[in-house]
Amino acid sequence: MLIAPGGERECVIRYVGYAERQWNGTRTAEEWISLVRVVLLLTLIPASWFGLIAIPRPAADTIMLVLGGYVILLAVGARRVAILSRVDLIIVLDLLVVTLVVLVSGNINSPFLYLYYLIILEAAARFNLRQALAAAMAMAGVIMILWIRGGHPETLDTTGFRLGAFVASGFFLALLLGVLVQEYRVSHDRVEELLFDNDLAGRLSGELRVQGVAELLLRVFLDITHLSKGAAYLPTEHGELYLAAAQGFAWEAEDPSPAFLKMPVVPSGTYGGEVVVLPSPPHNGRSDSVMVCVPVVRNRELQMWLCGLSVSALPLSDAVQRRLRRMVAQGASALEAARLHEKVRELAATDSLTGVANRRSFFDRIAAELARSHRSGHPLSVALLDLNGFKSINDDYGHGVGDDALIRVAMTLARGMRTSDLLARLGGDEFAVLLPESTASEAEKVLARLCAAEILVPNGQQGELSLRLSWGAATWPQDGATPEQLLQVADHHLYAMKKRVRGET
Repeated sequence: MLIAPGGERECVIRYVGYAERQWNGTRTAEEWISLVRVVLLLTLIPASWFGLIAIPRPAADTIMLVLGGYVILLAVGARRVAILSRVDLIIVLDLLVVTLVVLVSGNINSPFLYLYYLIILEAAARFNLRQALAAAMAMAGVIMILWIRGGHPETLDTTGFRLGAFVASGFFLALLLGVLVQEYRVSHDRVEELLFDNDLAGRLSGELRVQGVAELLLRVFLDITHLSKGAAYLPTEHGELYLAAAQGFAWEAEDPSPAFLKMPVVPSGTYGGEVVVLPSPPHNGRSDSVMVCVPVVRNRELQMWLCGLSVSALPLSDAVQRRLRRMVAQGASALEAARLHEKVRELAATDSLTGVANRRSFFDRIAAELARSHRSGHPLSVALLDLNGFKSINDDYGHGVGDDALIRVAMTLARGMRTSDLLARLGGDEFAVLLPESTASEAEKVLARLCAAEILVPNGQQGELSLRLSWGAATWPQDGATPEQLLQVADHHLYAMKKRVRGET
């Protein structure tokens, strides 16, 4: 399906075979062939009636009745009975009607024999070589029957008959070879499609990142459509689109940024894989002619837009459209699997109460940052934070207020941290902060600022609790070389601060 917008309206063009000529209002080759067939059949009726064809009167009446009934069936029945519009059935009916008419005429010189050639040409024009072969064999069989029925079987031994049989055999052989070639091409195309599907499935199964799936589908989309540049867009939770992958854009040559290309509205009733063609927006006074977009849809929800830019209108064959639809079907499943995988990883790395990193994520990150610090020589600081009097909060006000206190502490700390820092909850009311490329003095300033903020928590009794934090920090390399050593030093400093706090109170 090709959806081409015209102003604010969108017109849908289904093109099969000669779609462009259908859209322009002209007849297709198949329609011309069907029209010629009907005209010839209609011409034979008055020719038989007025004696232009030398056939005895009773046989002529029967032939006119058969041809007239068949023309009426083609004209009226196809509109009322859907099965009568099938091309293969029409050709079979043609064979039966022509054979009946020839046998009724009972003459080896019957002009109705030439209708077989019309059927053969019609089947060949439709690239239906099986039907052409069947028509040729039916014609040969009827000729044999009429020849023998005429009482002259000895003519089968004449030179003329042998020459005719030789020509007919070559014709049958050519048709048979054509059928074999057609079957080979069909089988070859099926093998190519299976190889494409298997290769795509293998590549998608090895990619568990949403970003990676978007990049892979974009490459495949551009390969299928033979476009040189394009982009993939993913929807956010609020339905907005953001650029996930791009290929072929030359920003140094002042190409338009794919981040600002406007995607179309998803066509109603779409199942994914439809081709949507839009005029591309102008950029610096120039514009690519069209944007070729394909929606990736699953369960009637948009999962991704794939977009390519073309300098001219892009007619896509049926084979290309089928491949796009299969790519979209596999891509939608792969996107869902990648999102689930990332969600599971996020849940496994996140504290379920506060939403910050959990103990496992913290130790994975500190190990990686320590390895980087060993290579670069840059310092690294780590801190442990503890909520003062947390046990009494749980005892006096309940665990609900205690959980609310932990959530508010996490939110307050997270708002004051850099994007390169990591906040994690190690357990209970104990939090850890990882500060890459931070010296001891820089870490102290950051922690003092974070813990200076007053944290107010409703106590469930029309009052509020004011929460304070204690902390202890350690810095690589002077305080230790391993995560355990650094945390041990930080815990020692934390314990010292808590003692001071208790002494002051």
